[in-house]
Amino acid sequence: MAIDPQEVIEAIDSESSRRILAAASREPMTASELEQALDVSLTTVYRQTNDLVEASFLEEETEISPTGDNYTSFKTAVRHIEFTVEHGEFRVDIQFRNDTIDRFGQLWRSLGG
Repeated sequence: MAIDPQEVIEAIDSESSRRILAAASREPMTASELEQALDVSLTTVYRQTNDLVEASFLEEETEISPTGDNYTSFKTAVRHIEFTVEHGEFRVDIQFRNDTIDRFGQLWRSLGG
């Protein structure tokens, strides 16, 4: 898959988007939890999470609480972003969290391993 460096830069160009990725890398968080943890407005959280989900850097999962209410949590989908400038080229390499090793680990844990 070809990665457009400009799209990557635009997805992480704001401090709040980088802070959201960092916070959601520890554990899935709702928009309200991100608002409180990062001390940014809920509007900013929603705008940034939408952009990060669109860029595939953040995953969203909607769950239903025991009371019947639904809520969405966000978790970071990217593990590593590397920018390389060499041999006359500018390259971006991205490693996503849900690669084969991660999926195997999830399966193993679900089996009690």
